[in-house]
Amino acid sequence: MRFAIVGCQHYHIKSFIEEMIKEGHQFAGIYDQSKYHIPGQYAASYGVPLFQSMDELLEQGVEIIGSAGPNNSKIDVIEWAEKHGIHVMTDKPIVIDQNGLSRLRQVIDRNRIKTGMMLTARFAPAQFTLKAMIDEGLLGEIEDFTFLKPHKLHPATRPDWFFNKSLNGGLIIDLMIHDVDMLWWFTGKKIVGHTSMLIKNRFPEYPSLYENAVVNVLLEDHITVTMKSDWLMPEAFESWGDGRIFVSGTKGRAEIRTSGDPLGQPGPFVAFTDHHNKTTRWEIKTPPATLAADFLNQIAGKPHRLSAEDVYRANEAVLKIDSASTKLTSV
Repeated sequence: MRFAIVGCQHYHIKSFIEEMIKEGHQFAGIYDQSKYHIPGQYAASYGVPLFQSMDELLEQGVEIIGSAGPNNSKIDVIEWAEKHGIHVMTDKPIVIDQNGLSRLRQVIDRNRIKTGMMLTARFAPAQFTLKAMIDEGLLGEIEDFTFLKPHKLHPATRPDWFFNKSLNGGLIIDLMIHDVDMLWWFTGKKIVGHTSMLIKNRFPEYPSLYENAVVNVLLEDHITVTMKSDWLMPEAFESWGDGRIFVSGTKGRAEIRTSGDPLGQPGPFVAFTDHHNKTTRWEIKTPPATLAADFLNQIAGKPHRLSAEDVYRANEAVLKIDSASTKLTSV
C-alpha cells in the first residue's frame, strides 16, 4: 500500500513511517505547509517529495495517511480522508474539544475508513509484559495504579501551536491519554470518578501552558489511580523523561520503567515482588505486532488489538478529566 504523511510536526510520526516501511509499504511523500523543520528533514531523509496540495495524494494513489499536525486539525484531515476512502493513523490526541469528539464519533460510526491513533504504550515491550502479568493473575486482583511521567519541555524543538491550549489541548489531553487508555487496557474497568489539577508556576511567556498535572481516578471495583505528568524534567536528562508505572494487587506489586533512570539503569524493565519472594527483574515480552501492523490488520479485517472504539474511549476520557480540572497559577 502507498502511504503519506499529512501534518509532520512531531517526531512521534517517525516510528509509524519506519514500521510501515518495514512492513513493505511505500512511502509516497509528505504534505505540510508549515515552516517547521521536520517535514523537510524527513523528506530528505527518506527521499520523498513534499507535496504542494492534498490533491497530489490522490494522484499518487495514497491509501493510508499518517498525521502528526496540530492537535486541533487532525479531525479535519480525517474527514478529508474519509471523503476519498483513505485510512488514517494519527499521533495522539485526535481531538481536543467536544465538537471534535462528536465529529470523530460520526466518522467511526460511518465506518467508511479505519481510524487509528498512536497509543504506542500498548505496543511497548514493558507495558505489554505488565499487561500479560495482570492477565495471568500474577498480581491477583488489581487495587491501585500510579503513573509517573515527567517530561522535558525543550521549547526550542516545539512548533508554536504546541504552547497554545486551544490548538494543542494541554497537558492532560496531550500526555495522559496514554495512561487513561492503559487503565482500560489493563483492567477493562470503567472510570467512575475523577479529580484533577493543572498547575502553572513557570513559563509566563506561554500563558495557556500549564506545566504540571495531577489526576486521581477511581475505576470500577474501587481500583484507585494516581497519574502525574509534567514538563519539569531537567533538559540535561538523557531521555525524554523518567517514565514509571506502579501496580499493586492482592498477590504482589510490579514496577516498570519505560524510559530513563537517574541512577544509570535506564528502562525499559519490569520488577515484580510477591508475598513470598524478593523483588525480581521480570523477563520482558515482545508484542506480536507493531502498532502499524496492528492497524494494517484492522484495515484487512483481521484480528487486531487496538480498535477505533479504544481510540474514541481514550479521547473522550481525557476531555472529561481536563474539563473538570481545577487550575492553579502563580504567574
